[in-house]
Amino acid sequence: MRAVQKWAEGTEGMGLVDAPEPVVGPDDLLIEVGAVGICGSDIHLWRDEHEHRRPVIIGHEYSGVVIGKGQHVGDAWQVGDRICGDLETMDGRIGIHVNGAYAERMALPARLAHHLPDRLSFAEGAMVELVTCMSHAAMYRTRIHPADFVVITGPGPIGLTMLQICKLYSPRAVMVTGLRDDAVRLQKALDLGADCVWCSEDDPVREVLRLTGGMGADVVFDCSGGEAAITQATRLVRSGGWITVVGLWGHDIKANLDNIPYNNLTIRGTWGWDGMEYPDQAVRMAAGWHSWERALKILDMGKIALEPIITSHIPLEGWRDAFERLDAKQEIKVMIYPNEKYMPR
Repeated sequence: MRAVQKWAEGTEGMGLVDAPEPVVGPDDLLIEVGAVGICGSDIHLWRDEHEHRRPVIIGHEYSGVVIGKGQHVGDAWQVGDRICGDLETMDGRIGIHVNGAYAERMALPARLAHHLPDRLSFAEGAMVELVTCMSHAAMYRTRIHPADFVVITGPGPIGLTMLQICKLYSPRAVMVTGLRDDAVRLQKALDLGADCVWCSEDDPVREVLRLTGGMGADVVFDCSGGEAAITQATRLVRSGGWITVVGLWGHDIKANLDNIPYNNLTIRGTWGWDGMEYPDQAVRMAAGWHSWERALKILDMGKIALEPIITSHIPLEGWRDAFERLDAKQEIKVMIYPNEKYMPR
């Protein structure tokens, strides 16, 4: 079957291959991949900036259809069911340590699968993980209250999803910041409910202080992965305020953190969903199940718009060009369809 595999160091060490069919264990589902999203961490992995195990078929944001199942899988799953799914297996993460979804078919432990509601498209199903991660970041890793002034640095898919999660908390305002070459993404933030946007090069600290009467933001979510953003975040937030770091850099950075002690700031990292704070994979999976189900309920409320974030739908063969376009900020979110019959027309 066709798949995109990372087999060696360097960007040329990843490409389209003819891969063996997945081995379906007794507790597994065989999934025909409906859609798989390109995540920023996939691009980091392409450049060897993200730990991984080689060779591996990449892709961890996915949805699909059950086309087979192992002998121990019960009646909760039937051939033809639509799924989205977790990426935490007992052997490592799907698309990072074990074979993932940039392929026509994949094997998936049944305990990681969630029923994809009929009202959600395959593309939206492939983005449930974003909602799971961002809702966990807001609910469990951040102190956020109604009437807070919130700043989100970075208007990529993560920041645009976080924006919509934050709006559920009834903040008095949400500002999204980005670079000047993020103009398309910043406009998308306005379309999705941001109260204002600002270019990082144009001193958002001064603007936030103006808008808050000199106090600063109550909460900052750093979704940028930009080196200057973390220092800027410590200047955007008020004394006693809260910063939650969501974005990844992929390399060492330099930052001025003096404001953390000076202003009694709280800084927390967030990764994944409930249970990810524990090293035991089994605990992660048990707790993570509920985070995924909550994310599906949030989506079922109709208050999170995922389709507007998607800027391209492409076949599997177009993956490299899409990576380069995303790297150049010519796209926001790209969906890959290893089985083109599922691609929107």
